[in-house]
Amino acid sequence: MREKDTFTQYFREAQVGFSRFFAVILTQAGLTLPQYALLNQLALSGSIPMTEASKQLRITKPAVTHLVDRLEKNKYLKRLSHPKDRRIFLLEIQPKGLSLVRGVQSQVLDILLKALSQFSDQDQKTITQFYAALVQHLAAIPNKPKLEKNVS
Repeated sequence: MREKDTFTQYFREAQVGFSRFFAVILTQAGLTLPQYALLNQLALSGSIPMTEASKQLRITKPAVTHLVDRLEKNKYLKRLSHPKDRRIFLLEIQPKGLSLVRGVQSQVLDILLKALSQFSDQDQKTITQFYAALVQHLAAIPNKPKLEKNVS
């Protein structure tokens, strides 16, 4: 098998593994993946307007409102009026939400670090460079990427 084919196979298996991990962990927390994605974004960005959350998560404003309603009810986040414009609502993660996000991130990081520790220092640097390049490529994805029909 060519290296690209091997990489593709392992990537697909890793996706399934992480999907299963997130399904289990978020079910235990009573959250959906979109709810976690919003909390994760707030943990990263701090308080942001609901419109900005819609843009960053690439979902509609009504979808954000629905997520916020459920998360606010369970005290994971708080909706605040903007100090200068009452028409704008800011979203702010609460300690309960931040604790959940940090706990999930810690578990994912443990998985990755255990796998990384199996490699030499030089290989670890290469893997770290790969993740840096991956982050750059993901950041450059347009708001409306097109699904390729013949994805292999």
